[in-house]
Amino acid sequence: MLRSRIRVDPWAYVFFACLLLTVPLDWLLGMVLAAAFHEVCHILLIRGTGGQVKSIRVGVRGAQIDTKLTGQWQELVCALAGPIGSFLLAAVIFRLFPQCAICAGIQGIFNLLPVYPLDGGRALRCILEICRPGKGSQMGEWIEMVFLLGMTALLMAGCLFRSLGPIPFFIALRLLRKALLRKKSCKYGLLGVQ
Repeated sequence: MLRSRIRVDPWAYVFFACLLLTVPLDWLLGMVLAAAFHEVCHILLIRGTGGQVKSIRVGVRGAQIDTKLTGQWQELVCALAGPIGSFLLAAVIFRLFPQCAICAGIQGIFNLLPVYPLDGGRALRCILEICRPGKGSQMGEWIEMVFLLGMTALLMAGCLFRSLGPIPFFIALRLLRKALLRKKSCKYGLLGVQ
């Protein structure tokens, strides 16, 4: 039974409680529904392609689905299922529940960033591994590094030349740290919002 394999990090409850106190309820509900739909799309395609969902872990950074997949194509399709589902939800529900549609669209765009372990980074590494067997993961790491360094440079320039305040500076430092310290190779197993 899938319910017995769902684990929720205790800090996720604290984070959700803080959101409940600070975010309007309609936006919070839209965010939760968009995230749940995104993950359900992953799970449906994992099961539909013959994969297995071992467990689901929900934390402050989002959800991670521990899976058993059989190949690169299956991982590619399952990784793209979440963002595609998010965009479809945004298109279908926009007039009925615009807050949910906006959250789903933002979540879809964010998850397509070419940064591992986000869905876009996972899909990029799968595509590269299919095209260049044995070298796709390493090429994906280089593309991720260039992307993160480029984003860091843009955020730093925004802080220095556009007076955007300190928040982009701290985001840039976090991205730079992630770019310089991340050495994880692509492996089968974890999909989901990060």
